[in-house]
Amino acid sequence: MPISSEIEAVAPPGAAPERASGPVAQSDLELAKWIALVAMVVDHYGKIAEPGLYLETHAIGRVSFPLFAAIVGTRLALRPALGVRYLRHLLPWALASQPVYVVAGRAWTDGNILFTLLLGVLATLALGALAERPSWRPALGLGAILAAAMLVDFGPLGVAMVPATALLAARRPAAGPAVAGPLGLAANLAPLQLVDLASLLASPLLLLSQTVRLRLPRLPAPVFYGFYPAHLLALHLYDLYR
Repeated sequence: MPISSEIEAVAPPGAAPERASGPVAQSDLELAKWIALVAMVVDHYGKIAEPGLYLETHAIGRVSFPLFAAIVGTRLALRPALGVRYLRHLLPWALASQPVYVVAGRAWTDGNILFTLLLGVLATLALGALAERPSWRPALGLGAILAAAMLVDFGPLGVAMVPATALLAARRPAAGPAVAGPLGLAANLAPLQLVDLASLLASPLLLLSQTVRLRLPRLPAPVFYGFYPAHLLALHLYDLYR
C-alpha cells in the first residue's frame, strides 16, 4: 500500500492526508509542552515530597495532562503519520515507567499517564480507520481501548481527550485548544475539587503558545519521554533520603 494511503487510513476524519504545517505549526506547541512539563513536576513534588503544599501544587499540575493530550491530538491532526511514531515511543516508555510509578505510590493496576496517551493515540487511529473504511476490526479495537481505559490515569475521559482534540483540530485548528480545558476538567470529575478548575487554564495556555513565538529547545524523544520516570524516581529518592 502506498504511504499516502496508509496515512489516510488512520487520519482523523476531516484531516488532510499529510500536513507538515498549517494554521498551527508543529513548533507553535513547544511553549505549551514546556509549561506542561514544569506543571507536572510541580504537581508531583507536592504529591510525593511536600504534601503540605498539595493544594497549591495540585492546582498548578491540573493543566499538565490537558496540555499533553491536546498537543498530541493537535499534532496528529496536522500530521496523521505521527501516530505510528507516537506508538513506538509511548509503549516502551509507558512499560518502563510503570515500576517507578508504583514505587512513587500508585498501584500496579493503575496505568501511568503514558499509557493514557498511548490509548488516546490508538483510539485516534482506530477512529480514522473506521471513518475511512468501516469494518469490525477498528470497532473491536475501540471496544478494547475503552476497556483498557478503565485502568489508566484519568480514565476513559482522559483517553478520549486525544481523539477529541484531533478530530476538532482537523476541522478548525483553534477548536482543539479551545476544548482542552473543559475536557481536562471533565477528566478530573472523580471526585471534582475546587482546585481542579485550574484545568480550564489549559485552553488559554495553548492559544498563548500559538500566539507567542519563542525559540524554545525541542528535546530529543528519549530525553522527553525518559524525563517522566526520571523525575518520579528523583522525587521519590529526595523524599526518602532528605
